[in-house]
Amino acid sequence: MASDGQATGGSAGGPIRMPSQKIFKISENVLFGAAGSVGVIQKSREVIVLFSTQLNGDWNRDLMENVRKTLFGVYKNEIERHKAFYQGTPQQDIRLAPIADVLLCKYSAEQQIIWHIAPDCSDERLEEIGYGCSGSGDVFAHTLLKNYLAEKMDVEKGKLVVYRVIKGAIEIGAFGLGEPIDIWTINNNGIKRIDRNELMALDDTYNTWKEMEREVFRSIYGDKK
Repeated sequence: MASDGQATGGSAGGPIRMPSQKIFKISENVLFGAAGSVGVIQKSREVIVLFSTQLNGDWNRDLMENVRKTLFGVYKNEIERHKAFYQGTPQQDIRLAPIADVLLCKYSAEQQIIWHIAPDCSDERLEEIGYGCSGSGDVFAHTLLKNYLAEKMDVEKGKLVVYRVIKGAIEIGAFGLGEPIDIWTINNNGIKRIDRNELMALDDTYNTWKEMEREVFRSIYGDKK
């Protein structure tokens, strides 16, 4: 699971970009990630933590529905508050209300699940396609992942691919995205957060990868008029 390091926060003058951690360990085999407004991300995480013991076990439909309904209550309250406060102004549009877009990943011998819960609390299971994306840069991420995703990819290659996806989204300038990049792994060895030294090594490999692609392109088209 990977993310950039910025989110949208509130201020008297309007929304601002601010540093934010978006990925958290919930239990020994569950990772939580979210995009959106800082306050709603925090509330979403608090809800998921309430279910942490249950989420460490079997994810049946009843459990997942209880999580979804609890999150829906939080998001509905945020929208109602937003509408009441901005009533009669252009800002009343609920599309301007603070949101959270949640991804939950579970990895155990019995279950491997990627669960996406959208801001309207519609949800989907994504393990069949092998990945999930959320937030303002999700279309960009989907585009890149389709090019690089293999049916079976080891963790080392996976870290490089997600680093490139996040780095590319930041460099393109999608609103609300920024450094630092945060990457976590979840597998048979448990959950691990990638440290600064490994991120620097990934950045070196990422730059080498880009240069190799440029060399291939120049070798094919460079001499043609």
